[in-house]
Amino acid sequence: MRALLKTARGPGNLELRDVPAPHITRDGVLIRVRACGICGSDLKIQDDRHPYTPPVVIGHEFAGEIAEIGAAVTEWAVGDRVVSEQHTLACGHCRQCLSGNAFACASKRAPGYFVDGAFAEFIQVPAWLLHRIPENLTFVEAAFTEPSAVAAHGMLERTGIAPEDIVLVLGCGPIGLVAAKMAQAAGASTVIITGVDHDEKARLPKARELGIDCVVNTSQADLAALVADLTGSEGADVVVELSGAVTAIAQAFRLARRLGRVSIIGQPPTDEVSIPYREALFRALRVSFSYSSKYTSWERVLSLFARGAIRPTQFVTHTLPLAEWESGFGLSRSGEAVKVVLEP
Repeated sequence: MRALLKTARGPGNLELRDVPAPHITRDGVLIRVRACGICGSDLKIQDDRHPYTPPVVIGHEFAGEIAEIGAAVTEWAVGDRVVSEQHTLACGHCRQCLSGNAFACASKRAPGYFVDGAFAEFIQVPAWLLHRIPENLTFVEAAFTEPSAVAAHGMLERTGIAPEDIVLVLGCGPIGLVAAKMAQAAGASTVIITGVDHDEKARLPKARELGIDCVVNTSQADLAALVADLTGSEGADVVVELSGAVTAIAQAFRLARRLGRVSIIGQPPTDEVSIPYREALFRALRVSFSYSSKYTSWERVLSLFARGAIRPTQFVTHTLPLAEWESGFGLSRSGEAVKVVLEP
């Protein structure tokens, strides 16, 4: 089969190659991949700035249909349209797994990083990770489930949005944009989203198109002054950090109100980041760090999609064949796209 392979460590070393199709396990399913989104982490793997184990087929935001089922699989059938959580190799018996948090299992190895992923014709995953695609969603739309589940897990489940909250989302990438729409769907009274000049090509215009209440280019406006004006100088009830920018992470703690909540989801370029610790302490902020997602995150997102509360077609700006992956990666880097999806 054709697959996009990170062949070795170092910048580049990304090639479309013929590789063997994956072998199915007793409790696994073989999925014919119909669509797979390009994530920022895929770009970082190309640049050798993200953990991975080569050689590995990259890609993890996928949707497809079951082509074959393992001997022990009874709840799924060939032809079922599915998406899949990312917790391959989770042990199933540690405290994290048994409490429904397999994303935090020490044995987990996510596809596209440490085991072969979905920029390929086929991928093999354990059957217990699957979710059924609603009938009114296309494969391209369903491929947006994984990044949306990351937003749902971090912001809705770990941090929480209450009706009438004022929510500030720092960063207008695909996850930031869908987080802003989720905050609106959860009843936030005002949602603010930020970007920089580079984002004026596609992402900030998309935020305005989506109807986000307040769209701020922080290269041209004083965000702190704007938040103070909107909140009577109190600060936002919830600040969601999704930019990964070191300065924005520190700012997240300063722009939350006393007793406010801070949701940290964006990945910074360094392990150590300076934050206003004492200021956060004496304002008694509640801070939640989050990565990946869980079963409930996926079910919540698929329900939002199926009901039309969030429409994934609004976020997918480009769809290309897998053979044109270089163009897709270039669009993702350029700022001219929101979400690019490749079709094997």
